[in-house]
Amino acid sequence: MKREREKHITRLHIILFFLVLTAGLITFLVIRSKINNNQKLYVEFEKEIVDASKNYYKIEGVEIEEGGYKKINIKKLYDSGLLSNEDVIKKCKGYALMEYDVDIYTDEYEVTHSAFITCGKKYTTKGYETD
Repeated sequence: MKREREKHITRLHIILFFLVLTAGLITFLVIRSKINNNQKLYVEFEKEIVDASKNYYKIEGVEIEEGGYKKINIKKLYDSGLLSNEDVIKKCKGYALMEYDVDIYTDEYEVTHSAFITCGKKYTTKGYETD
């Protein structure tokens, strides 16, 4: 009788172990999915900032000296009507960086555009510099 009870308890432990393991794995995957979705949102927003920066450069006729750069705050791009994601702008700070530098492939000067944002502890672009 005691032997049967031990077998029953062991089977119960194994079943509970796999249930807990499965629940933990599902929880991990859900959290990971949410984090990845947030990062995709911020990366897409960076691309939108780069496009807005290019348009701002053309529309405003921004002048940059050779080897120089200009920073434009994302708030200014939004106020100019070049950015549309108001929710992210409320959560994040950032800027577009326009650099007039030598293209390593053609040895000619060209303007490059980059985006840098920080959204609290959720996301920060590598290389983001505070003013």
